[in-house]
Amino acid sequence: MNVETAVERIKSDLHHLETAFGEPVFDEWAVVRKSSGGWKLEAYGGPRRSEFAADFSRDMAALRETLDPSNIQVGDFAFSHEGYGSGFDAHICAGTDKLILFNNTEKSTGEITANPKWTGAQVHFNNLLEAFIADPLQ
Repeated sequence: MNVETAVERIKSDLHHLETAFGEPVFDEWAVVRKSSGGWKLEAYGGPRRSEFAADFSRDMAALRETLDPSNIQVGDFAFSHEGYGSGFDAHICAGTDKLILFNNTEKSTGEITANPKWTGAQVHFNNLLEAFIADPLQ
């Protein structure tokens, strides 16, 4: 999958997730790539583009030890129940050295998953995950 196709798939599945949940689950997402020169932002969707870009290097440095795509496989994902504000709440390994980071800038993941609608709505996150397993981001 190329980045343009991935962006459309992310937008579509997050829309379905929001519809099922009744409010945005992730109002911010980013496609990032790790190279020998560090992390590069390849695509962004959300309400705070300027702030995200300004904080990108610092935020990615904070994940250096815990989120290395060379140590995870395509399809691996995780949620951070402690995340709040501008931190990252979830990620998907979408391709070799490529991650999709998700964030809700208003609520923590713990608050989101406490909503009873989360159980039924998360199928849409899983659909997105499966799309990258079937066709990894190039």
